[in-house]
Amino acid sequence: MIPSLKLKVTGAVAALLVLALLTDRASPGFPLAKVGSVVKHAIHQTLEPKRVKPERAAVTVRVGASGFALSDIPGRYLRVYQQAAHTCPALSWQLLAGIGKVETNHGRANLPGVRSGVNSFGCCAGPMQFNITNGPPSTWQTYASAGANVYDPTDAIPAAAHKLCADALANPDSVKRDPCPTVLGSPAQHQALYAYNHACWYAHQVLTLAARYTTTSPPPPDPFTLALTTNPHITTTPSHGCQPQPDLASPQLDLRIQSLLSVLADHWTIRLSCLRSGHSHNVAGTSRTSLHTLWRAVDIDQVDHHPVGPHQPATQALMVWLDHLQGPLRPSEIGGPLPINHRPYFTNEGHQHHIHIGYHDPL
Repeated sequence: MIPSLKLKVTGAVAALLVLALLTDRASPGFPLAKVGSVVKHAIHQTLEPKRVKPERAAVTVRVGASGFALSDIPGRYLRVYQQAAHTCPALSWQLLAGIGKVETNHGRANLPGVRSGVNSFGCCAGPMQFNITNGPPSTWQTYASAGANVYDPTDAIPAAAHKLCADALANPDSVKRDPCPTVLGSPAQHQALYAYNHACWYAHQVLTLAARYTTTSPPPPDPFTLALTTNPHITTTPSHGCQPQPDLASPQLDLRIQSLLSVLADHWTIRLSCLRSGHSHNVAGTSRTSLHTLWRAVDIDQVDHHPVGPHQPATQALMVWLDHLQGPLRPSEIGGPLPINHRPYFTNEGHQHHIHIGYHDPL
């Protein structure tokens, strides 16, 4: 007999003997009629190995996370993104994180509505920018759990997962029409993101960031970028050493510049005179690094086939239109020939013949 089994049998017999003796000395409170079942249970427990209740597997934040994700996403947010994504069949945590990045830089943006109040549109709040004023019920009330706090990422991120799931990702195969065919990703992802923010540039930004948050090989060619380079309303010209044509096709070009150009092309025909290549490293006459050097600026020298100038109606219309942008597409600096005396506008001698648009903070 195997020693361990022999030991178990010995223990079982001992248990039987002890319980047999207790039969004569049992107190009135001990139910003698159940001694047999007690003995049976004792033997079973002795001979059978104890079953350890499996512990719930903890989410490992490094699984599927690129180096960029680990350096860019706060640990608390990363865990919540991953946990919330498990609630929906076709939802990845990277897509959730892409939304959090575009909307509020994972709660770090110092803007109205992120930690209190509502955004500049007067509607949305929290790290995932839920609409809390529409309805009733509001979008937030529809998808958040009872008593949830829109400013708390542990409440807001699961609510975003709930909304995305309801909009398309619970049953991705049922989506028949793709609202954003020129964007990388699936029709279901596009539909869910388009419902979150009605713009294909938004879906492009979120899904591109999701790809960068994933530990995989480089993504395939981006159809959104290809569409920009072949858009008949966007042309390029070399100017003062700048070569904007190859820059327009580069994956290094800031996603906000890409998105802004696609929106501008819906309203005007524009000619780009500079993106990055050939521009000086510093802003002319200063020691400040130029946003062009960082791939976060664009210069436009023609609008609707007219040269940019202070008396050109198309120039005036485009520059004023830029002031209405809010959220991730609102530029940090807009230079041009018009004296619009509030931020982010500026004008000087060097910006009389082109419109400069840039973003200070990295995306």
